[in-house]
Amino acid sequence: MTRASRLVPLDELAALSRTTLRRVRIPDPYLPVRGVVLHTVGDPPPEGDLLVLCATPEAGLPGCAGVVVRESAVNAALAHASGSCAVFAVADSARWSDVYDRVRWAVGESFGKLAEHDAFHLADALATALGGAVAIEDARRRVVAFSTVPGQPVDEVRRKGILGRQVPEHVEREKWYARLWRSSGVCEFTDGTESAARLAIAVRAGTEPLGSIWAVGNRQVLCADADDVLTASVDAVAACLMHQDHFADRGRETRAWLLGRLLGSDASELDFTLPGPSVLVVLTSDDEVGERELLDTRLADVLSLTAHRFRGVGLAAVLDGRVYGLLPVTERDRLESYLNGVISRVTLPSGRVGVSDPIERADELAVARRRVDRLLTLRHRPRQSGVEIIHASAERDSLVLAELADAVRGLEALRGGVMGRVIAHDGEHGTAYLPTLRAWFETSGDVPAAAARLHIHPNTFRYRMTRAAELFGLRLDRPDERLLLHLQLRLAEL
Repeated sequence: MTRASRLVPLDELAALSRTTLRRVRIPDPYLPVRGVVLHTVGDPPPEGDLLVLCATPEAGLPGCAGVVVRESAVNAALAHASGSCAVFAVADSARWSDVYDRVRWAVGESFGKLAEHDAFHLADALATALGGAVAIEDARRRVVAFSTVPGQPVDEVRRKGILGRQVPEHVEREKWYARLWRSSGVCEFTDGTESAARLAIAVRAGTEPLGSIWAVGNRQVLCADADDVLTASVDAVAACLMHQDHFADRGRETRAWLLGRLLGSDASELDFTLPGPSVLVVLTSDDEVGERELLDTRLADVLSLTAHRFRGVGLAAVLDGRVYGLLPVTERDRLESYLNGVISRVTLPSGRVGVSDPIERADELAVARRRVDRLLTLRHRPRQSGVEIIHASAERDSLVLAELADAVRGLEALRGGVMGRVIAHDGEHGTAYLPTLRAWFETSGDVPAAAARLHIHPNTFRYRMTRAAELFGLRLDRPDERLLLHLQLRLAEL
């Protein structure tokens, strides 16, 4: 039920490799490519259905589906390659090992998509043969594929699993899986309080669990040889699951590599063009570290997948313990709806999401990352339920002050001075001059309003301000001194 070989059209390969290869000439966009090889002087001629990275094009161009040369060798390649050979270019500074990895991943990414399609074809074929709805799961109980044969009955457990692409919580679930992983053959599960009867079989590679196959119905409802059908399908499903997991891991590695470069100082080396106005988002969860690692991986996967479905492009990866996503949408309402959908799908219980201002060029991403990171630091709060989405545009003043705090961090006059004495006095004597001054500044000197903030009488507030002026030599009637004192106060808070 699986194909012996897989071929990727040149046009699809070029699209998948758009951050690595520049199209120069593709005579036949549908010409299939089986793989990629690096070719140098003395190597045997490559097979005709390969994409060849020509490290030494001056030694001659091989006959093949397509060649990749450095930008400086493009004209020579166009002059000497056969008319049916596609020509791609990479930057002169690119390392061939990096190009090889990126292109090989692009081939694999296409294979991974085909593997997913194969899983759905398998599910449909099994459902037709068994006479009951089928689901294929991986070892983490994610629903990899499900049958779409019309007219087959489903229960609530299957319906929720299809909608969430994850096996839902239900009364029988843990008993089912405990029995399934101990079994070496087909298991039958009877009707439960929340589910219909099922047959299931574990899928393994040796002793390592890869996933499982589930069919709704018991042996009386399904076909007479249902056990044989399920057993015979295990090898084909195992191949699909291994193939898909392999390229899912490769996809994560590539997304992390690319996004890490874009958010770092070497973004200009990639010659990466944004698909249009975009935003950078960063997501953090409040789960324990062990649980958070798994949750972050799933967040990045769902964010990237949904971004591709949403606009055809998008990147997301786990970097330095946080999930970053580059999304080609800037409309606030639409973006929040999209993010809330991702959060709901992953079932993120609590956390924060920082959203940058719109970005037009890739060289703005490093600054955008610093700002969204700072945004989450400024809005750090104790753990509570729910996810808060914070937009940089709504916190612009605080971000500017935080950047100013970083810039003047070494100035002794701002670190100490009057505000330092106020903080030290409050700490030693248990007084409240710091919150009193803060309330005064926040209300622009409106004594009744400031007193109300502290829940004290206005006369008490006036007395505190008079004592503060005596103790610390405050001269709040002087504009420059007011400005410096307020700046010290805000920088101390940041």
